[in-house]
Amino acid sequence: VPLVGENRALAHYGLTVLRKSPRVGLQALLKVTKIDQRYVSEDDIGFMIAPRINAASRMGIPYDAFRLFATTDPVEAGTLATHLDTINTERKGVVAGMVKEIKKQVSHRYGDETPPKLIVMGNPDWKPALLGLIAGNIVETFSCPVFLWGREAEAEGILKGSCRSYGSMHMLDLMHATPAGTFLQFGGHAFAAGFSCAQEKIHLLEETLLTGISGMKQDEKSESVLVDAELSLDQVSWATYREVEKLAPFGFGNPKPLFIFKNVSIKNVKVFGKQKNHLELGFENSDGKQVKAIGFFMTADTWGSELSAGEKIDLVATFEKSYFRNFPELRLRIVDVVRTK
Repeated sequence: VPLVGENRALAHYGLTVLRKSPRVGLQALLKVTKIDQRYVSEDDIGFMIAPRINAASRMGIPYDAFRLFATTDPVEAGTLATHLDTINTERKGVVAGMVKEIKKQVSHRYGDETPPKLIVMGNPDWKPALLGLIAGNIVETFSCPVFLWGREAEAEGILKGSCRSYGSMHMLDLMHATPAGTFLQFGGHAFAAGFSCAQEKIHLLEETLLTGISGMKQDEKSESVLVDAELSLDQVSWATYREVEKLAPFGFGNPKPLFIFKNVSIKNVKVFGKQKNHLELGFENSDGKQVKAIGFFMTADTWGSELSAGEKIDLVATFEKSYFRNFPELRLRIVDVVRTK
């Protein structure tokens, strides 16, 4: 749901309650994820807490997540929180393997020169609960709508899947445009949906969807980034951060403000993470104070040739507060980089 109006108020006060909650299950999960309960943010919920709760249904037994939040026993809470953290790590590995497999299949099927209008793929061995995460990743790579299907062990003869949109394509409109009986059930919203299909009809799904998509108007997805304001590195301060935070909590319908820092000189470039797939850029303001900008799943060559110290760029970023070893740090989160001439 969009974080506007009463939804934003509910999210705001919900975070206030979570920061003071006495539930031992929540406290155990926050401890496992190294989050200070006093400063829980919407980002913490979306990227750290929710994936571990969801892992219970995606990889194991949904009841485990319920037990975590229902228990009053700190020992049981610690055990369950560790369990959810472990299966979430397993989930990441399974998803990464499936993404790699599907990308290989798509590249083999379509080649490098003919981008597909639509991707429909499946395997009876794929877990339907994971396919939404994977479909989103495939959309980002191939820039087209994606339908993926799998089968649950107890659902004989029925295939279940997830789909994700690209550009202005409305998923529900597309599925409504197919002949009756194409799907047993489907539901969701414009950008993401789930569906079920009879196994004996699955071989017709791609052709049916391609026919439907050909009769629908679809605008090209814009690659431009619209910024909210231009700032200088001198304005990267706690005072500015506090002003921005008055607009929080951020999310769908209320995105974080985007700021552009023009013609800033890179002082240092670092990559970090086990796979060296995260980027850190260092800058200095007019007083010589360090300003850090990080980008996850970005590298120095994401924007062409490698970024280097001394190079001047236009940086698009959001403000971010991080807690490293329980010490608050103000930094920028990289959204885009434009190389200046």
